[in-house]
Amino acid sequence: MAEHIPARPSWRCRDCGANWPCQPAKLALQREYEGHSLALMLYLMACLYDLLADSESIGVKPDVEQSISRVVGWAIDGPLRVLRTLTQGR
Repeated sequence: MAEHIPARPSWRCRDCGANWPCQPAKLALQREYEGHSLALMLYLMACLYDLLADSESIGVKPDVEQSISRVVGWAIDGPLRVLRTLTQGR
């Protein structure tokens, strides 16, 4: 089975060459973190930090908003749903 992990510092998938997280990586992360959406968000935020730092280290000025959307945006609905559920009774 192919591993769709980021190649650093480019943050392209080592297997398919797409921007990471590619679609197969997103599916694998969803399976791995099923039921633990806040943990997934923490992991993705750490990845975002590394992507931004890697970009700067190779002299590329990263587009922060685009990077947030790419790395974190696809997974944000789960944690927001959890937070809404936790705060409904307040």
